[in-house]
Amino acid sequence: MKLLSYRYALISLISTLFAIYMFSIPGRSYLGVDSGTEQVLANFAHIPAFALLALLWIKTLNENGDRLFLNVLILSGLVLFAVSTEFIQSFVPGRTASFMDFGLDLIGILSGFLIIRLFGKTTY
Repeated sequence: MKLLSYRYALISLISTLFAIYMFSIPGRSYLGVDSGTEQVLANFAHIPAFALLALLWIKTLNENGDRLFLNVLILSGLVLFAVSTEFIQSFVPGRTASFMDFGLDLIGILSGFLIIRLFGKTTY
């Protein structure tokens, strides 16, 4: 039984590492726009970022295994990742941990699962 899709594994890993890098950038001024606009964009960027991570990890751990177990594993891992990134941000100069960001991360994760459910293969 093939459990891991190597086609998506590298993309998933690189995307996760890129997310860690982006969430670790000191300060808030990395988009080069006014601070209020930048704050809104940075906050709402959590949703598509975590939706993409969910989609990629779902595709990486493909449907040939126990789907319920894999979904719980992916969901748990991404929630832990979201909590970890907020915790780490509390130590990065110019960044703060935020319950709102964590909530936006959760919306993104659930959106990724919903997208797969609505538009993915019928077997997943």
